[in-house]
Amino acid sequence: MANMEERLQAVVSQAEADGEIWHTIIHGNSKTSIPTNSGNVPTVAKQLKDVHDEVVNGVIDYLTECRDACDLALQTKTETIAIKNETNLIKNDTETIKNETENLKNQSQAIFNNIANATSSSVLTIQSEGNAQVSNVRSAVAEQIAEAISQANRAEVATSSKANLDFSNIAPTTAAKIGIIGWVAPDWSRRQVFASETDHTISQYGWILMRNVIYNSSLSGYINGNLVFRQYGNYGHWEEYNSLMFLVSPGDVVKLVGGGELTFMPCKGV
Repeated sequence: MANMEERLQAVVSQAEADGEIWHTIIHGNSKTSIPTNSGNVPTVAKQLKDVHDEVVNGVIDYLTECRDACDLALQTKTETIAIKNETNLIKNDTETIKNETENLKNQSQAIFNNIANATSSSVLTIQSEGNAQVSNVRSAVAEQIAEAISQANRAEVATSSKANLDFSNIAPTTAAKIGIIGWVAPDWSRRQVFASETDHTISQYGWILMRNVIYNSSLSGYINGNLVFRQYGNYGHWEEYNSLMFLVSPGDVVKLVGGGELTFMPCKGV
């Protein structure tokens, strides 16, 4: 009988202990795990909390991924719109460049035509003025020849009544020739540069040098109002530095128009 009571008491004690454990599992807080013979068992509140946290965290992760995907989609849309706008700008720029290129082509053709017309006109002008210059030179040569013949005739008349002498003994000597040449040679050490566009009256025998210093300029040189030097360079036909030199006397008026350089060198004998 005693053994039966002991066993019953043991069963009751075990039931009470198990009941206490089960009561703690059911009514314990959300942070407690109850030790049992088979290991720790979380309370119902803790099990519910763990499930809740896992579900909430999963939902949060899912929402985060959805938000990231939405942001990426919005960024892609923005970039696509930007690319579309840039493509339209490139299209418009290409059309503008095409129009400007067409305009430049037309302008280039017009410039070419103008240059061709100007070149033809310049050639005709140069040919015409060249013929005029040749005619003027011929006239001047004819005048000089006539003057020389007249002087020779006067000399012949003046000497016809004189004795027929041999003048070989009074011919200029070599030294005399050298002296004459040395007298009329330009003295470069006394070189003077005159301003252009201005009349300059010469006060002594010497040499006038008219020269161009810019190959594409047009120059006109005058002595006593006579055109003696002319160069055309506006259209690039005379792409060089041209110059002419003249012997002048006191009282001569010289002038260079159009730029260039006007220089005077007295004769060495002056």
